[in-house]
Amino acid sequence: MAARKTVFNDKQRILRLYSALISRRALSIEEIEDMFFIGRKTVQRDISEIRTFLHDLQVGEPVQSEIIYDRNSKKYRLTEMENLFHVFNKINQIDEDGR
Repeated sequence: MAARKTVFNDKQRILRLYSALISRRALSIEEIEDMFFIGRKTVQRDISEIRTFLHDLQVGEPVQSEIIYDRNSKKYRLTEMENLFHVFNKINQIDEDGR
């Protein structure tokens, strides 16, 4: 039985990619291409979208999480994960307090 190809719209794909990176996974361009059935340019655009989101999310934060490309492993990964979770907690606290 052949594997089913799941097609995601742009938003779904970017969220799934972000989720995979948050799950402390390092991913190569080829792995991302295969995961979503997309080309290299789309991978680059999606990574750029996530980078912009992270930058906007962390304005004013002393330590910032970002996506880097590790040339040794040839994979993308998130840095400063603990700080990113701290930012999410602050956002959730604001929502809970109604501010």
